[in-house]
Amino acid sequence: MIEMLVQSRPGHVELLSALPAAASSSTCAGGTARPSRTPLHSVGGRTTTVSYAGTTRRLRLTPGGSVTLRDLAP
Repeated sequence: MIEMLVQSRPGHVELLSALPAAASSSTCAGGTARPSRTPLHSVGGRTTTVSYAGTTRRLRLTPGGSVTLRDLAP
């Protein structure tokens, strides 16, 4: 199921708009859910770009580190 929600490659994570409504605090037109919190965990650490619906954030993850992005949707 994760493959339906996220596409990733080294240094880039793209969140897809197919999230179920239970994973969101609100919905946009057409009932497509938007992520309100997105936890990311790093194994090796690197600069990573996270994209969702035209919004992009760049962040530096440390090896073994975690971060939670909030309000990615435009």
